[in-house]
Amino acid sequence: MRVVVGAGGAALLSASALLTPAAIARAEVTELCRFDGDRLAEISGLAYSTVHEGIVWAHNDSGGGARLYAIDTDNCDIRAVVRVRGIEARDPEAIAAGTSTAGAPVLWWGDVGDNTSQRRFVEIHEVPEPADLRNATVTATSYRVRLEDRQDAEALLADGDRLWLIGKGLLGGHVWQLPSPLRADRPARARIVGTEEALVTDAAMRPGGGYAVRDYSEVRIYAGTPPGVLESRMPLPEQVQGEAMTWTPDGTALVIASEGDDRLIRVPVTTPAPAPDTTPSPAATSPSATASSQEPVAGVSPAGTPTPVAAALAPVDRVGSLAVLALAVGAAVFIVSAAAVAVVARLRSRH
Repeated sequence: MRVVVGAGGAALLSASALLTPAAIARAEVTELCRFDGDRLAEISGLAYSTVHEGIVWAHNDSGGGARLYAIDTDNCDIRAVVRVRGIEARDPEAIAAGTSTAGAPVLWWGDVGDNTSQRRFVEIHEVPEPADLRNATVTATSYRVRLEDRQDAEALLADGDRLWLIGKGLLGGHVWQLPSPLRADRPARARIVGTEEALVTDAAMRPGGGYAVRDYSEVRIYAGTPPGVLESRMPLPEQVQGEAMTWTPDGTALVIASEGDDRLIRVPVTTPAPAPDTTPSPAATSPSATASSQEPVAGVSPAGTPTPVAAALAPVDRVGSLAVLALAVGAAVFIVSAAAVAVVARLRSRH
């Protein structure tokens, strides 16, 4: 759901971006193309198709209707619009490509936004991924989910039919694991299995293992499944309200998007995905020792080792979203104070 902070707050939040690690060191990003900013004015989720090469599925949040858009990453043309029949789409915030219990490709669509933390249930919709790219209306299987300790959520992760949600708390978010398989005939209860840093706006499972979590200024790379092991973090390009992210199919880069910004952006990731586990042991796999050939990222060496500059900035980098939060709180205090002064001055002028 879009949040309006006012001109003063927006100005200070923009200024805060200059102080974050994202402004200190930037990845060498690529603008893939520009999409229709009118039709996707409040883009909130992205998921790379597992059926159609070069296609990402996108959606708006509240007010965007029950529609999914197939975007061609070569030119940002909208190749298909899929309407989902019979759902409210109250505040859809995240989407992830996965499989049904039977193994068929599906899009898990999370109507999980809850800015006031008052929803008794959130909803997860299982949408069959169309075999043909054409405008269509489909029927989804919908699941009602109750969260332990209600909290706004904007991130959904899918590993096949195993699902996790991550909360968007101001000081930190819950990580919930959903029951597997979900049942449509009765509500499910998602249990808290971990915590995350503040203001998480999206997350995505990495092809080959691990996952990524983003906020407004950075992305964190984890090994394993949630709650995973933090391996690295890196800044993201400045965006108006960055809320959407997905991995490329080869797991070497992220594709991100933002409300109020019509660019589809590719961000290379040098942290290698874990090597495939070829043994029956359940132990976690180790990251590959060989770095793949991919674009360099500012602040990281080709082998994935932080440069001296990045190492020096690491303590600052750990502040992450808390710096943004602190400045946002300061902006709110400034606005309220200014309003109070204006009211007092007006009352005095009347006397």
